[in-house]
Amino acid sequence: MPATFRHLDDVQQACSHCSLAHLCLPYGLGIGDVKRLETLVDAAKPIARGTELFVQGDKLTAIYAVDSGAMKTSMIDAEGLEQIMGFYYPGDLLGLDGMGDEVHHCTATALEDGHICRIPFDQLDHLVDEVPGLRRQLMRLMSHALSDDEQLLLTLGRKSSEGRIATLLVSLSRRRLMRNLSASPVRLSMKRADLANFLGMRIETISRVLRRLQECEIIAIDRAVVSILDFPALEAWSARGAWVADQ
Repeated sequence: MPATFRHLDDVQQACSHCSLAHLCLPYGLGIGDVKRLETLVDAAKPIARGTELFVQGDKLTAIYAVDSGAMKTSMIDAEGLEQIMGFYYPGDLLGLDGMGDEVHHCTATALEDGHICRIPFDQLDHLVDEVPGLRRQLMRLMSHALSDDEQLLLTLGRKSSEGRIATLLVSLSRRRLMRNLSASPVRLSMKRADLANFLGMRIETISRVLRRLQECEIIAIDRAVVSILDFPALEAWSARGAWVADQ
């Protein structure tokens, strides 16, 4: 959100799809306070595919919003195995994992070329002490983001293979709607191996389920782009529970 915006309406239009809008345009703040916060945001900086935005164990220096492109977060466990924690698209926030102890507990990596907005944590931390209401909005934003991630992981754990893939597609679609973007198409920018890691499935099972969804004319896939053709049917698939081991 560049400091060159002169009017609040300009800022609102430019950031209407972004989670940082809840920081930059919090309810109850005067225009002067909004402008102070606006100057902190380093907007739409390019990030290349494969670039690590921050690494597990790094000190927290900023929180980020995806402006374009896609990101993944992952953790390395005590045995050195990687676990994919989530995928992030335009409007999503990154870096909230470090807000508690100011240390990142995961690594964020760009899945494709894109742009990232950055807000320095130390300056934000000082500002929340000076601007009434901003801390409450920040905590609300953190709570919503973390709750959404936890709910998705909990839901996926109770699903069949078909239910897990359908649930992920429905979740990505709903996240787009929350950012004032179209519900379809959604992008699966990640490698099939990353998707399999995240969903706890085999790569071949993912391919089989996606193929079945296409054959049923529920979705159409063009490389990484997934067009949702039948939302009610996809939601019905997402309700398939009773987790069973993949065959």
